[in-house]
Amino acid sequence: MGVWESLRIEVPAKEVASTGGRKHVCVTGNWSLLGSWLVRNLLEKGYNVRCTFRTTVDEAAALMALPGAEQRLELTQADLLDYGSLVEAFMGCDGVFHTSSPSDVISNYSPEMADFEVRGTLNIVEACANSSVKRLVLTSSLAAMVWDQQRHAEKVIDEKCWSNLELCRSKKLWGPLTKTMTEKAAWSLARDKELDMVVINPAIVLGPRVFGTTQNIFTYLKGVTELPQSGLFAYAHVEDVAEAHVRALEATEATGRYICYETVVSEEKLVELIRKLYPDSKIPSRFSKNGVPHVLSNEKIKKLGMVFPAQQKLH
Repeated sequence: MGVWESLRIEVPAKEVASTGGRKHVCVTGNWSLLGSWLVRNLLEKGYNVRCTFRTTVDEAAALMALPGAEQRLELTQADLLDYGSLVEAFMGCDGVFHTSSPSDVISNYSPEMADFEVRGTLNIVEACANSSVKRLVLTSSLAAMVWDQQRHAEKVIDEKCWSNLELCRSKKLWGPLTKTMTEKAAWSLARDKELDMVVINPAIVLGPRVFGTTQNIFTYLKGVTELPQSGLFAYAHVEDVAEAHVRALEATEATGRYICYETVVSEEKLVELIRKLYPDSKIPSRFSKNGVPHVLSNEKIKKLGMVFPAQQKLH
């Protein structure tokens, strides 16, 4: 049993009663842990959802089996590099969620991903600015904030922090590099176009998929080659990250960036957790067991009403 199965009890989704003035939203991206949970959350809240996921026939059928999907979920095709297809997908939508690059697998990025993600995200921003969209909620990553050798460990990492691009290039950290470049480019264009954009910067996203396997700590660690300085390892439950996105759309006062995480784990604690969850697994030698975690702040996102129930359960 993975860590999240031991912390959360799955509750069947309940259909939301029909209400007038229901909003239309679009969720862009691929078949990711976060994206599928976001679609589920929106349907539960009564939204009409247009989804541009690139899915298999089986995955599409699974999405359409969600409560409310038959009446309020539309699956369509859109290419991030095709501006016209994005404008068409956003037609009539009040809000857009761009979750194209799953923040839970940033360790698997290649050097070529940066150009693709930057261009695709800029197309999203441009299409939103030239359509009915009132707010864009963009998924970035905590990785766009924490990689900076000039930052002292005792300094609190908050929404003003950015990862250092040269450091990311020198260490070949293509995931953090891509996330940082993409978010900075998106902010620049959004301000130029006067588009209302809010960014969620989640930590590592873990939890059960809406359909299929669970993304747990060890699944993620199999792809990690290096931790940020001082052993920073923070994570959040996918259900909470999806809820944070919806609140970022709904809250009129939402603005700027929002760090979303539940718990920060030191390398020593991480090794203990791996041994507890996976006693037969070999501990990766890259973990020195003496890292001191950075101090992160998620106070801003709590002002949107977010609470993290699992935060006390791993201590």
